[in-house]
Amino acid sequence: MTESRFLSFVLTESILLLCLGLGMLILPKVTIISFGFMMCLSFVAFGGFKIISTILTKNFSKHFILDIFTGLILLTNGIILFAAPMLDIMWVIGLSGIYFILKSLSSSSFMVQTRKTLNFWWMCLFLAVLELLLGFVTIVLLPSAALWLIGVLIGTDFILSGFIYMNMYIATKYLQNI
Repeated sequence: MTESRFLSFVLTESILLLCLGLGMLILPKVTIISFGFMMCLSFVAFGGFKIISTILTKNFSKHFILDIFTGLILLTNGIILFAAPMLDIMWVIGLSGIYFILKSLSSSSFMVQTRKTLNFWWMCLFLAVLELLLGFVTIVLLPSAALWLIGVLIGTDFILSGFIYMNMYIATKYLQNI
């Protein structure tokens, strides 16, 4: 896989994360779309995208199994939320904590692997530490946490991840041409 194709996957992921994060946090406030439905849609969309993009970029990544597993957890979260009236919501909250911890490991390994390819690769360290903290907060507050808190945390994580990936893409793509 070429560097430009890899950069296009980074750009696509950053745009998707920004759109899903903003949609998750803003759309329930301005439209009749419920917060739970927006969380379901975001989890399924990004989980599916993560699985497909990881399979397509597996030659560039050494941690592709971890990314596939992270995508599967998010996809499972979305499917469980669709069946929420029949299932316990605590599964969603627990899997969200596991998602944050796995995403932290994934961000750390992405940072280590792309430090020679992407500019501003060190921003992933900030993202990895934040996701690890969010995972611990979610797991520690598991019995008393509300589903809306998980949605807000994941929406914020999506927006922050989108901004960081977009900055890395812009810094790599356009600063190399100067």
